[in-house]
Amino acid sequence: MDFYKIKSRIPKKGVIEVYPDFFNCRSHDLMVRGGEFYAVWDEKNGMWSTDELSVQSLVDADLKAFAENIKQNNPDDIIRVKYLLENSSGSWKEFKKYCKNLPNMFHQLDTKITFKNSEVQKQDYVSKRLEYPIEPGEHSAYTELSTTLYDEEELRKLEWCIGAICAGDSTRIQKFAVLYGEAGAGKSTMLNIIQMLFKDYYTIFEAKALASSSDQFSTEVFKNNPLIAIQHDGDLSKIEDNTKLNSITSHEEIVINEKQVKRYSLKSNAFLFMATNKPVKITDSKSGIIRRLIDIHPSGRKFGVRKYQSLMDKIPFELGAIADHCLKVYQEMGKNYYNGYRPLIMISETDVFFNFMEEYYPVFKKEDNTTLKSAYEMYKVYCEESFIEHKLPKYKFKTELMSYFRGFNELKRIEDTVVRSYYYGFKTDKFTSSEENSKDDHPSNLSFDSNKSLFDKIFSDCPAQYGNDEEKPLNKWSNVKTMLKDLDTSKLHYVKVPKNLIVIDFDIKGDNGEKSFEKNLEAASKWPATYAELSKSGQGIHLHYYYDNDISKLSHVYSDDVEIKTFNGNSSLRRKLTRCNDISIATISSGLPIKEEKVVDFKAIENEKQIRSRIKKCLNKEHHGATKPEVDFIYATLEDAYKSGITYDVRDLRPSILAFANGSTHQALTCIKIVNKMKFCSEDKEEEQKEFEHDKIIFFDVEVFPNLFVVVWKAKNNKPVKLINPTSETIEDLIKYKLVGFNNRRYDNHILYARLIGYDNKQLYNLSQRIVKGDSKNCFFKEAYNLSYTDIYDFSSKKQSLKKFEIELGIHHQELGLKWDEEVPKEMWQLVADYCVNDVVATEAVWEDRQGDFTARQILAELAHGTVNDTTNSLTTKFIFGNDRNPELVYTDLATGEMSDGGTSPFINAFPGYEFKDGKNLFRGEDVGFGGFVWAQP
Repeated sequence: MDFYKIKSRIPKKGVIEVYPDFFNCRSHDLMVRGGEFYAVWDEKNGMWSTDELSVQSLVDADLKAFAENIKQNNPDDIIRVKYLLENSSGSWKEFKKYCKNLPNMFHQLDTKITFKNSEVQKQDYVSKRLEYPIEPGEHSAYTELSTTLYDEEELRKLEWCIGAICAGDSTRIQKFAVLYGEAGAGKSTMLNIIQMLFKDYYTIFEAKALASSSDQFSTEVFKNNPLIAIQHDGDLSKIEDNTKLNSITSHEEIVINEKQVKRYSLKSNAFLFMATNKPVKITDSKSGIIRRLIDIHPSGRKFGVRKYQSLMDKIPFELGAIADHCLKVYQEMGKNYYNGYRPLIMISETDVFFNFMEEYYPVFKKEDNTTLKSAYEMYKVYCEESFIEHKLPKYKFKTELMSYFRGFNELKRIEDTVVRSYYYGFKTDKFTSSEENSKDDHPSNLSFDSNKSLFDKIFSDCPAQYGNDEEKPLNKWSNVKTMLKDLDTSKLHYVKVPKNLIVIDFDIKGDNGEKSFEKNLEAASKWPATYAELSKSGQGIHLHYYYDNDISKLSHVYSDDVEIKTFNGNSSLRRKLTRCNDISIATISSGLPIKEEKVVDFKAIENEKQIRSRIKKCLNKEHHGATKPEVDFIYATLEDAYKSGITYDVRDLRPSILAFANGSTHQALTCIKIVNKMKFCSEDKEEEQKEFEHDKIIFFDVEVFPNLFVVVWKAKNNKPVKLINPTSETIEDLIKYKLVGFNNRRYDNHILYARLIGYDNKQLYNLSQRIVKGDSKNCFFKEAYNLSYTDIYDFSSKKQSLKKFEIELGIHHQELGLKWDEEVPKEMWQLVADYCVNDVVATEAVWEDRQGDFTARQILAELAHGTVNDTTNSLTTKFIFGNDRNPELVYTDLATGEMSDGGTSPFINAFPGYEFKDGKNLFRGEDVGFGGFVWAQP
């Protein structure tokens, strides 16, 4: 846990007090909200816990272990432990006070449903699971029940809503469901099924309170951020203020006002379900409820009591199959199916003006226009015939009528007559809720149904050339004579386009991490209609515009995975025509982000804080908006800092910078090479060794296959721990200990470091192959060498393989028998882990056997002012030459100790009474090797 540390103190002689010391810092393991505990990471259960007493059990377990260790070393002392469990210790009070003093630092938990068979990690922020898996299965009881209580179209609405929740999309869909019908029609039946499906993920709310302007605590029920909110008998027939209701439905941030708790804001994730016998009040055509409400009406068909109860009793056994069925219904219909849906029944029952327009629908549709005077006369007649007492005044009627026509003129000349308040273009779609307005169709301007490109015709005379095997231009542009019309544009090529052309590149990824055509289409549809092409993969979308403004001021980043490409100097458009639309290139002059003007003064760097600030801004793309220029900027910053002589150490930022460089779309290798040349610390810091957070020695080994990464570690005399495909967070925890391996400095350390910075299994395998084959200079990470405490193979005077040590020491020897370049079936992963366990056990045995060599390594490290993790070569070099990197060589006569410059060797002076021999003499068992010579006691 990173929010506290167990410490001890001696209040008086013979007494040792053990207590937790809480850190005032941002924690990755503790969340605080509104000055109160919110959640804590429970490593054992692999989930976040919202039970505050979990802190007590986790901290007290650490206190107990720490106290037991102290007791072993101090058997005669009294150990007093300030457990959180014991109120008299004051530790719990200190923790509560600690939380109150911390700022808000929390991530919303459970933002999507987690089923029993869902895989989760720490960064998924999961604190609960459903008790059933989502999977295909039998759901006949549900089918009979639901198809009887609801007609097909109404049931599809309900199942679409449930499916959206199962898919995790409900937190982004701005809809809420109202089940409207007479009592006993089956509204609560479906809500009960929803409650069974999503146990622990729902809350009960009061719609009337949300629609009231006087209930200040109405949002308190959303404090735990539920995914579903349900009311079995709601009432929205008299809405005073729909602000909170709209904000919750739109998943905006709302203010949570709890009693006796500081107010705080929270993004609403709840999807609302309400059953009611009264229609939802819709005041006018501009009401936000219209586009958010999905009204669902029971059929009126019913069951007998026994039959109904029999079907309901079977529902708990069908939950996984019901969830799977609804998810498939949702996926088939699409996320945007009800985007244009209008609840006409609700509107007609509550909106007087809509009923008036519907009454005169044939007149308005036939004429397609009207005047205020004419329409208001119709309205007065309608109100009289319908016994409506409260008529709209004419000025309000004028505004409301505009919602039903596409155009309005204050004055309009018709032949020789001028009329006032003229409306035209009657909106017939206001009176239909048909699926034609709702389907997940994309705009016609983004129908990629053509392979004949307008771009090819417009820019036919622009310089163009094909790309090479590395997908780069074949020649320098000064040597290019070909034009676009000379090329087959279905092949990868590059075009020098006019400077005023820009391309909006949509590369949005789906939930599986791959580019998603659907998500890109949804995002691109919100832009002005223009010429568009699919990317080379067919999943990305490129919109082309002429930009009528200063292109040099445009930012390259529009949003996550949406890039603005401009083409200045020798830059060119990379292109491969697959499919496109047939719309001309549009011109835009606004709406795009402008990059912030920054003047960089390297001389202004005075301390490490400024360096870190610049680097973090680069990682956020705040300077140049693209990866390669930002990497160059980081390199220049560090070079200037190194030359200036200031003291700094930003080695901890290297993994983030390397991951950032690796994320470059087209120049990842170039960026990584630049990172490898960066000076992450000043010269005076280069010799400093990593400080380990724990003193416990851990023996470890790794195994790498194309689809499998195994790490096994064990503490001395303890059982091994097997990690199969561990996360970077797990590796981060492991390297806090003193790691000891066999030949780990040249292999295992670099594999661990690669996982730490985000390498996936395939990337780890490729790295492993490069290290084993020794065919790349870029397969080692500078920082990885110091992940370990020491390397047995390096300090051992006997150089041989681990397998040979196993045979010599009589340790169990095991061969795996799998091909290293093939994927391992999942059922054999444990076999690989067991094989790795064997090597870790052997590593510990060799460590015990070579303790004499390790003692010599400790002596040499101390003499050379180095560490036991440094190689023998580097330590002996440092011992002889110190920090002088360009020494003047002085030769020593080992028999006399005399040096060629007249002095006496400091090495020999350090060992009075020892007899020295050159390295050609026969080694004895007690001899310890130092470079090219040895010594032994007389």
